[in-house]
Amino acid sequence: MKPRLIEHERAELRIEFQEEDHGFCNLLRTTLLEEPSVEFAGYNIEHPLLASPVVTLRTKRRQANVVLREALEKMLARTEEFRKAFNRSVADHVD
Repeated sequence: MKPRLIEHERAELRIEFQEEDHGFCNLLRTTLLEEPSVEFAGYNIEHPLLASPVVTLRTKRRQANVVLREALEKMLARTEEFRKAFNRSVADHVD
């Protein structure tokens, strides 16, 4: 992942995520929209073979960069929860 900041204002961010696709961007968008202060969260990929996704985040009250950081931390925590649950499930079925 290679993030590139395109626009940074207090309440709005636009970031290009090179080498990423719909999977990461959709998860990020969904996580951002869980935050009540998020006014808009979305992404666009101009051409799936030629362009990288650009995520846009706009907030009502909070600083956009703080909201983004919190969403990424939440995604990381959920990934860890899933990893642990998966490993427990697999361990229960191994001889």
